[in-house]
Amino acid sequence: MSTNALMRVAYREAGRATICEILYGPNVLKHAVIDAEAGEGEVVTFSGLPLPMDCRPPPGRRRGEQVGVVPEKLIDAHGVFAYAGIAAERIALRKDRFAGVDRVAELDWNRWLGAARRGREELARIAKLLSLSRPPEEFYMAYCEEAERLLLPVWHTVEELAEALLERRELMGHHVDRLVHGEEVLERPASPI
Repeated sequence: MSTNALMRVAYREAGRATICEILYGPNVLKHAVIDAEAGEGEVVTFSGLPLPMDCRPPPGRRRGEQVGVVPEKLIDAHGVFAYAGIAAERIALRKDRFAGVDRVAELDWNRWLGAARRGREELARIAKLLSLSRPPEEFYMAYCEEAERLLLPVWHTVEELAEALLERRELMGHHVDRLVHGEEVLERPASPI
């Protein structure tokens, strides 16, 4: 696999890991991995459907109190998470992180339709669980644009994660938590409410 191709995978998974931390907070990410031989990567969470920070009860809420999770917020957060890899790769392209590429052609939205297949399918699966509609053939530019908006202010973190993934090939969730949220983050997930 070429250096550019592996760097693209690293930026994609670093972007997904960063968005996971932004949307879901610490102690949600299990690990981030890149496979140099297969040219793929993966970000895995402890839960198949993590609860976004804005769907969680405020501090001080008592156990068993009604919280009111909104399915649209769940699916929108998951949509941004699913498309975060594409967003990170697009930002890296704009910042000339890959050698010898035609930026104009690479940034054309039509180029990303195939790359978004996995995200679209995962988004459709989660939407079905929530009785919402997100067809697997539709490309959601708005989710990608929102991921870009969230990643730009913390781009240095994405770059640090991408470099660490290139060096180590796997980062455990607590390492990512510490990089994004600071050293005081717990190593193990807190017990559920």
